[in-house]
Amino acid sequence: CLTSLTAAMLSDVLRQGARCLRDHGGACPRSLRRASAALSHLERRKHDPWPNVKPDNADASCVVLGAVASIAAVGGAAYLWSGKVPEEPFPSNRSVAMTNWSGTHAVTARRVFEPETQEQVLDAMRWAAEHRQKIRPVGTCLSPNGLALESKGMLSMTHLDEIIEVNKAEGFIRVQGGTSVSKILDELKKHDLTLENFSSITEQQIGGWTQVSAHGTGARIPPVDEMITKMTLVTPAQGILNLSDDGPNRDLFRMARVGLGSLGIVSEVTLKVRPRYALHEKTYSTTVAELRKNHASVLQRYRHVRYMWIPYTDNVVVVVSDFPEENAVASSSMPDSYKLQPLKELLQKLQPDCGSLERESFASLREKLLVLDPLNPKHVANVNRAEAQFWERSSGERIADSTQILGFECGGSQWVLENCFPCGTIDEPSLADIDYVEEIKSVIEREGIAAASPIEQRWTSRSSSPMSPAFSKRENAIFSWVGVIMYITDETNAPKIKGKFREYAEKHADLTFKYGGAFHWGKIDLDFHRGKRLDDMQAAYRARFDTEGFCQARRDLDPHNVLGNRLIDTIFPL
Repeated sequence: CLTSLTAAMLSDVLRQGARCLRDHGGACPRSLRRASAALSHLERRKHDPWPNVKPDNADASCVVLGAVASIAAVGGAAYLWSGKVPEEPFPSNRSVAMTNWSGTHAVTARRVFEPETQEQVLDAMRWAAEHRQKIRPVGTCLSPNGLALESKGMLSMTHLDEIIEVNKAEGFIRVQGGTSVSKILDELKKHDLTLENFSSITEQQIGGWTQVSAHGTGARIPPVDEMITKMTLVTPAQGILNLSDDGPNRDLFRMARVGLGSLGIVSEVTLKVRPRYALHEKTYSTTVAELRKNHASVLQRYRHVRYMWIPYTDNVVVVVSDFPEENAVASSSMPDSYKLQPLKELLQKLQPDCGSLERESFASLREKLLVLDPLNPKHVANVNRAEAQFWERSSGERIADSTQILGFECGGSQWVLENCFPCGTIDEPSLADIDYVEEIKSVIEREGIAAASPIEQRWTSRSSSPMSPAFSKRENAIFSWVGVIMYITDETNAPKIKGKFREYAEKHADLTFKYGGAFHWGKIDLDFHRGKRLDDMQAAYRARFDTEGFCQARRDLDPHNVLGNRLIDTIFPL
């Protein structure tokens, strides 16, 4: 009687499990697949479902009860997980291959919604919450760590990219969350306006760009989340929230500005803008000793400052810019043929049959050199020394619109890990930023790490968003951002390059915590924080961020965690 009743009660679970296996190609929880297989066997033996079970056979009775318990444990999963695929609010794209810009992270998403209205965003959010389906927001997938990726489901804002309003008198622009930074800059240009600052590339969607507290450079300029004055957040539990810095939910507004896509989907933002401006840029090489001596005055004098440290050399490339003085004229620089000569000569020496190099750029020459032996520290050091000569010959100036000056070439496909740590105030820089890079440089050279150039260093002022890596309650605090890289020169060496970069990244991580820092949200990678290192990172983040406040906001706005993914859930376990 027990087994007959069991079969009757759970036959529907079997059907749901079968649908799950059929619709998802076996991509169901292992326990559900086992239960489905067991029930299939039961169905085939309707008249004598347990032929070896006798009333006095205690072990066999345990088998029956164990089967019932196992099926009961996963029965709900057959419905809630997705054994029965719930009807979608509007059709999604299925089995979508997604890869980040650098090619370092990829998933095949079960579904990707592409809403065309805010109402559809809300419909998709409600559907995901009701059926416990993942719906991680994704933009242009530029983050090196694949922060937006989630194989169980995503929502793309690609169609929600309208410029809603430009108000020159009050100094703001209102846009949809899927609008690219480049589109915003192009629109502002028509009104003789621009953004206060932006990153080296501008293809990011504004929602994702601000959610990770991205940055440009300038010790008096905060990360980009500080440009937001108002935002619309579509949440699983509380629907559409209109938040602002002067509204009743100011604390939530500041938390949500850097919400990492985990508090809701940013459907609209209002950004502060400023009059369009030109910059006078100067590039020169210096020594580490000279840099240390002049560093504080450089940070204080120039609006934008960027350093490129070259491992295995004493060279640091300094790139500074500020508003041009009246009638200023940029000094001319040497021709490209002269600048590139050290790199060409090294390539011709190492690879005599390399052919004509007349049309090669700096970036392509460096790539051709590195690919010859990318994991040999001595070879990489030789390439770095040739690059140092290139930059010594590249000293010069230019005057142009800020959009042309602030963007720069990031190189090819690469592994990258960038941190952010405090370095005093704008009035009294602590020089921790210089100490840091000198220390990581010493580690590289002592341990023979094949670290290609550059180690890039930039600065921002503080952010008032609690989850920004540059958060501080001190208004005049400044932060340094330091990125280390390894170029993925070719597919053959890619796995070994990743392994070597992990060793490099671990050294970078150790120093980051030593200096009281955190990592750029778009670049932190769990693969470089394993075992005790992960425990150390979680402890450091609990000390550095309001993790309890952030997790409580997640519980309030997304109680079923449909917006999370492995990276977010690991760093901030609920």
